[in-house]
Amino acid sequence: MFYTIYKITNKINSKIYIGKHQTKDLNDGYMGSGKHLKHSQEKYGIENFEKEILFQFDNEADMNTKEAELVTEEFCLREDTYNLCPGGRGGWGYLNSTGLNRNEWHNQNSDTHMKKMSIKGNEKKKELFETNPEWKEKYSKSLSKSAQIQFEKYGHPFKGKSHSEEWKKRQSLVMKEKQTGSKNSQFGTMWITDGSNNKKMKKDELIPEGWYRGRNRK
Repeated sequence: MFYTIYKITNKINSKIYIGKHQTKDLNDGYMGSGKHLKHSQEKYGIENFEKEILFQFDNEADMNTKEAELVTEEFCLREDTYNLCPGGRGGWGYLNSTGLNRNEWHNQNSDTHMKKMSIKGNEKKKELFETNPEWKEKYSKSLSKSAQIQFEKYGHPFKGKSHSEEWKKRQSLVMKEKQTGSKNSQFGTMWITDGSNNKKMKKDELIPEGWYRGRNRK
């Protein structure tokens, strides 16, 4: 059995994925199993990815140790990687060594995993919004359709509800703070009128002929 650490590179955008794989045949055609990696391989075509064996070991423990050294949390958060989670902890060998069953291990690690998924998911969504107009349009339509279905099934989420007095007071204080001095959107402006029409202008500008300061309230 061969215990390997490999790197897969997207030849189009240079993004990489580092993983581990145990096999009896080094030429078995295995090209990774990361979720974002697989999505990218479907998008660009498997022919646009190349695989390189970085390290080869004769036991699983050394393989896991090396993966942990390479695939850190910082590595996973890099823009040029497909990895979602730190390495060195996956595989049945590791799971058996913890004494936990699969569900117990998942429960202990789900928060960290979901955070990484969220970060990577948001990055991927941002990339598609900026580079793929067709995907952006389909995504926007799907959101609108989903919201419409929810409204039809359950009604507006705020229907029949009201804010508490405590919430109203707190919101009032927040708005007052936002509207104080230069934070006020109307700061430095004034109303002028010609007797019939009203408009706003900056206080440091000259009032046009035929206009005067104030507002005509009809």
